[in-house]
Amino acid sequence: MEDVLSLRTRRVVLGLVVLLAAMVLLYDRHTRSGRAAVSLAALTAARARGDIVLPVPHAPGPITLDGDTDDPAWVMPPGPARTGDFLYDDGRAARPYSSARFVWGGDYLYLALYASDQDIESHTDQPDQPIPLEDDFFEVVFQQEDVEYSILVTPKALITDGVRRRSEGGPLDLSWNSGAHASWEIDGSLNNSKGKDEEWAIELAVPFESLQLRGEPGENIGLSIRRCDIPKGAPRICAGWGDGPGGRVRGRIVLE
Repeated sequence: MEDVLSLRTRRVVLGLVVLLAAMVLLYDRHTRSGRAAVSLAALTAARARGDIVLPVPHAPGPITLDGDTDDPAWVMPPGPARTGDFLYDDGRAARPYSSARFVWGGDYLYLALYASDQDIESHTDQPDQPIPLEDDFFEVVFQQEDVEYSILVTPKALITDGVRRRSEGGPLDLSWNSGAHASWEIDGSLNNSKGKDEEWAIELAVPFESLQLRGEPGENIGLSIRRCDIPKGAPRICAGWGDGPGGRVRGRIVLE
């Protein structure tokens, strides 16, 4: 009798486990379907506004974050997505030249940020610190609905990141950590105005999880990038890609 009861108990437990697994699967499918619908609606609205929509290919090979974009993922077909020249607010191509490239793979979105620069300045020595006005930097801004995720990175690959709600305004909440990783490469001498600098570049890996994404084809997110620089003997200038009036994000990337 005890053996019969034990067998029945095991069958009941097994049935409950199977039922629970089925419920989890259905919930996951429902959640994915809901997210897909929201993502598609955001993409449709962006296109209706005339936003810049840039398809980002899946990386065809691995990436090593060393600041040098000679990895298979950057050079093998079909090649990365490209912004082309960053632009001034009036639509002119900015000089010195700046641009960005994108691929994605696994848990990360990868960005290659390039800056032509005759006088590379980077005095910040600690991450998550305000960037001095005399420093060069890129600011990468992702937007999901009302939430903006900002990642600032200096020529030394130091990251200051924060989050804010556009509807609330105010400064960035620097307690948010993107979990991004960055590496750098410089052709020139830092903080030496008498030197002959040429360029600097950043490889940046941003975890999808920190942007509330899963890293799946079809997902999309608002994106703008700005590069600020003080050329020799000239005032500070900033230029970017995906910027809109009033600092609004008007670029969007779509994972292919």
